[in-house]
Order: sequence, then structure tokens, then C-alpha cells
Amino acid sequence: MHKLLAVAAVAFSIPIASPSPVTAKQAEVIQNAMAAADISATEMREDILELASNIKSNHPRPFRIITEEDFDALIAEKVASLDEDATRSDLLWAMSEILTSIGCAHSQMPFFGQEDALIDVAERFPMDVRMHEGRLFVMDPLSNSEHIEKGREIVSINGIPVPELREEIFAHIASDVNLPNFKGPMFNTWATSYLTYALDFPATYQVKLRGDSDAVVLTQLKEFKFKPIVNPSSDCQDRLCYNVDEATNIGVMTIRSFDYYGAEGQKFVDFTKTVFDDLEKHQRPGLLIDTRGVLGGSGLVGSYLLRHLADKPFDYYDPATADRRGSEGMFRPQLPIETKFNGPAFLLMDGMTVSAIPHFYALAKENGIATLIGEPAGGGKSTNDGKVQLSASNSETKYAVARMRFDVAAPSLSINDAVLPDIRLSYSLEDILDRTDSMVPIALKLLATKAGKAAQAENEGASSDEGT
Repeated sequence: MHKLLAVAAVAFSIPIASPSPVTAKQAEVIQNAMAAADISATEMREDILELASNIKSNHPRPFRIITEEDFDALIAEKVASLDEDATRSDLLWAMSEILTSIGCAHSQMPFFGQEDALIDVAERFPMDVRMHEGRLFVMDPLSNSEHIEKGREIVSINGIPVPELREEIFAHIASDVNLPNFKGPMFNTWATSYLTYALDFPATYQVKLRGDSDAVVLTQLKEFKFKPIVNPSSDCQDRLCYNVDEATNIGVMTIRSFDYYGAEGQKFVDFTKTVFDDLEKHQRPGLLIDTRGVLGGSGLVGSYLLRHLADKPFDYYDPATADRRGSEGMFRPQLPIETKFNGPAFLLMDGMTVSAIPHFYALAKENGIATLIGEPAGGGKSTNDGKVQLSASNSETKYAVARMRFDVAAPSLSINDAVLPDIRLSYSLEDILDRTDSMVPIALKLLATKAGKAAQAENEGASSDEGT
């Protein structure tokens, strides 16, 4: 049983707090949950049944990817597993699997913070690792640096092959229609925590490395600190940044959050104006918009940005399926905002993007507004939100359940698939382990080529008109 537990300097930016896997709000959730640590097996089972009831009564489509019969069977299995030896970590692990089973990125516990709070440092998996293309590599050996090098591939832990561990862990990471694109980056954020739970808090850890005949017994940690989500070496350490690439003269707009609601929206309006004023004043040939790692936010932000790039009105929500309790203005045609910038735009994307961000990509793709480049998104054109925040009656475990469905108007795209890039780029293993970024230079080079061809075609067209 689980134990108790290279561009120019920034021209414009809006600060963001130092990023880490646990925000101040999530820390409060953890503290509240820990206050109810002493609970009986009967109370745990009641919380599982309550969770199931809340999903069925609140969620607009709880059986999108799992049948009700299979869902009920999962509930019965988890209730039976919580015997008198069960601990709080068993309950949390069971609840996360139940929430994940319905395939909804908005129905989940607050990341992995409550679970992580139950791990003593000596129990934690003692190396920082990263998943890349289904394989597991050592990013930082931590307390094991004397006998394991960075970059080594782990093929099994405590005799369990990595593919089996991946399958077990991914069953506890919520994403829309259980797309793996989002699960991989989330695992990498909380890797040491997920492995501790998946291996059931073992007394020791042994890893088998590719090419070695014998397993290595790992040394326990004495201290641990999560690495920041945003790379400290990145030119953009803020929520919103605008740079200019000196080699290509292309504007680079970095957006780390779409969370601009109410009066906060003016900050995004001001930022966008600064960007497009610069594009016009200096006649930048193209615009690269980097939205990798953005975990949702306001659809109004995405629409506002697309309206600056669109040359004709477009619809945002699909009125046939989207919940009318959403913003009324999003059900009306989205009108272009006139700008003097008419160069090509690339949207740089990856799998750590959900909710309003895949919507943003889907609409850009559907309406030919911009070129998508990077990795497949973590979601698609259809998601759920309007979530209700809940607390289990006995354990006080915090979780959310979505109540509304939102599809954007992108009829050419599949309802159950991720939004795919027009140009596929992927993080290299070196990017993952060394925290480098090979995507931006490649994207800039491709965008510069496209901008050059567009300018040439425009000049040829103008010459032809003069000749006529």
C-alpha cells in the first residue's frame, strides 16, 4: 500500500511569478487536504462513491471515451481496493485514475500537488528523469551522480519495464480524450512524484540502464527541489514578451498565459498593440507567435489575437454544440481588426497546450489565418469547461469536474483528435535533457523563407500591374 504521505533583447514584457509546479493557490489546496489525513477505509470508499456521483451529475459527456458500464466497474474496483491497510495516497491515486478515465482535461485534481505533498524526500524516486518518444532518460542523476551519468536511458525500474510504467502513469494524467500529447509533458514536470506512486513507495529503487547487464541500486535523496517550468536561460521569463530576431528581422511574440479575464484583459490589449505597432513601423517580414506550454485561459484572448491576423470574419464557437452559457460575444462573427501588417504568421505549438489554446490553433488552421508549426497540441477543437471546484466530504481532497461543452467552429477537423501542425517539428533529446530550444531557430528560418517568397510574389504582382 502507498505510504501516508537566439533572439534580440526583450522589447516589451509583462512579469510572471517565478514558475514552479506548485503555485501559491495549489499550496493552499495541499495544506487544506493534509489537514484531513486521518481517515478510515470506509470514509475513503465514501469519497470514491461521491466522486463518481459528482462526475455523473455534473459532466456534460462523462461517457465520451468510456462506457457507463466500464466506469461503474472501475468505481467498484477502486472501492474494493481501499481496505483497512489503505492510506491517503492510495485514495488520491485511485481518484486520479477515475477522473482520468473520462478523458477530460478540465476534470482533474489540481495537477499533482496534493499527491506530491505526501512524499517524504527519502521516498522520492532519486533521479530527475524525462520521457522522450516513449523512452526514459536521466536528466539529472541528483544523489546518484557518482555512478550514473546524465543522458543514460533507463529500460526498467524495480524490474518493471518503462513502457509498463508509462501506461500506469498515463492512466492518472487527465487529458481530453486521453490524448498522450499532453500526458508526456505533464509526466516530465512531476516525474519523480509519478514514479514514486506508480512503484508504490518502494523501500529502494533499482534501475536497469540500456547496455548494462546489472541493475543499479539508487541512493536516496536528502533534499529535492523541482526545476522551474520555464527554462531559466530563456530570453522570456515573463507572461508576455516581444523580441525581434536580428538575423531575419522577424517579430517573436511569446505568450505564456491566456489567463486575462476582466480588467486584466487590458494588459493583453496593450501588449498586442505594442507588437503590431512595431511590426508596422519597422515593416517586419513575419511574425512568430510562441504559445508552447500554455495551459488554457480565455478564448477572448485567442480570438483577439486571431482578429489581428484575419482578413475576413470567422466564427469562434460552434453554435450547434457549444454551451450557450459561454461568452455571448463568442457566438457572434469575429470581425478582423485592421492592421498594416500583412506578412505571414507562424504559431509555434507543442503538446503542453490545452483548452483555449488548441481552440486557438484549430481556428487558425480552419480559416487559413496562420501556419501551425511544432508538435501536435495537447487537445483538439472540442473540450469541456465551466468546471465546479469540489472537495471530498471526508478526505477534503480537492478536484474539479467540468459542466459545459465547448467546440469551436472548425468543421474540417476531427472532434476526437489533437490539432496537428502544418509543419512538424519536435523537441530533440538534447532539448529535453539540456533545456535547449531547437524549434525557434528552425521556425524562424522557415518563416523567413516563406516571407521572402511572399514578398517576391507581391513585387512581381505589382510589376505586372504597372506593365498593364
